[in-house]
Amino acid sequence: MTLTLFLAADGAAAQDRERLVALLEQGQALFGRANNSAEAEEARVLYERALDRFLTVLEEGGARNARLLYNIGNTYFLLGDLGNAVLYLRRAELLDPADRNLQHNLRFVRSQRPDRLAPDQLSAAARTVLFWHYLLPRPLKLYLFTAAFAAGCLLGAWVLLGGAGRRRGRWWSAALGGAALLLLGSLLAGETGARSRRDGVVLAGEVVARKGDGTAYQSSFVDPLHAGTEFRLLEQRAGWYRIRLSDGRTAWIPAEAAELVRL
Repeated sequence: MTLTLFLAADGAAAQDRERLVALLEQGQALFGRANNSAEAEEARVLYERALDRFLTVLEEGGARNARLLYNIGNTYFLLGDLGNAVLYLRRAELLDPADRNLQHNLRFVRSQRPDRLAPDQLSAAARTVLFWHYLLPRPLKLYLFTAAFAAGCLLGAWVLLGGAGRRRGRWWSAALGGAALLLLGSLLAGETGARSRRDGVVLAGEVVARKGDGTAYQSSFVDPLHAGTEFRLLEQRAGWYRIRLSDGRTAWIPAEAAELVRL
């Protein structure tokens, strides 16, 4: 699994960038040494030191960068922390959903989780039919919307002014207008979804899911949930999350046992 180089500390003050870039380079070097180490314990120490550098860049630099989050997720995975690995790869996915390496690593990490839950069939179908909505990055969709809208307007004006090929021009103008509307809808849906969706990840090694918001309630399932299990937050009360799993089951878990994906 490759660790992609992150070269900028977005959001950091100019005077701090050199220090943050130096920390990042140290993290990359430590990660490389860990990969090449033949000793498991030495590799773990090196991965931990690399992760410390990456997290410092994230926290002090205020960086919202998919590559940095991707690096952190990969390092957590190599340290055996499936919960944080899924969490940071999901956060990277929010910023760069079209990255194939990220998607490959996320699928692999998910395959290592103890909990085997049935996928949400509706979501899977939607992703298949509307694959372009999920795969195209926001900047590209914005560029395509602008181009389609401008071309449709120009072509429509040409048709109204009596230009040659008016019938064909009307069809092309309508097609471009339809494409622009689809892209605009995708952009708006992405913005609304990013604000309203409350996906989360279990970080605790294991947690008992209960039928209510307290330890006095009976467990909802025979087995506890484990690190890396993803959920949708339905409700939040003092210290507790009511969640829905991908197979449709609902339960309550302590808020301290999980973290939301949103940035």
